[in-house]
Amino acid sequence: MNIHTPRADPHKLASATIQAVDRIGEAAAEEINEAAGELIRGANEIAAKLRELAEAIRGHSKIAHEQVAVFCDRATSVLDGIRDLPGRLGKTEYDPDIRKIQDDIPTFLKEGPADFEDHRL
Repeated sequence: MNIHTPRADPHKLASATIQAVDRIGEAAAEEINEAAGELIRGANEIAAKLRELAEAIRGHSKIAHEQVAVFCDRATSVLDGIRDLPGRLGKTEYDPDIRKIQDDIPTFLKEGPADFEDHRL
């Protein structure tokens, strides 16, 4: 029995192969373009979120700065009042109740802020 297999035309085979390679290349290029687009969209979203975060940090820093400044102003005012208190109390020495309050004022308030060189502390 003689089995005869038909031979494929080499030109048709080459043409079909080239078309298949072209389709594979086109599909791969399209997938790469889609991936690049998704990456750009994701990067833009991340950049927008980072900008929002930076703006929020600026706002919070400004609020914190203002609150710390107000606190420092008030603390300084209170400290100045405490420093002036012994002088005010000293002017009213004739009143025994005031004199007793003066005696109860802690030494650190009477003497004012300590120096680093002051080793009595």
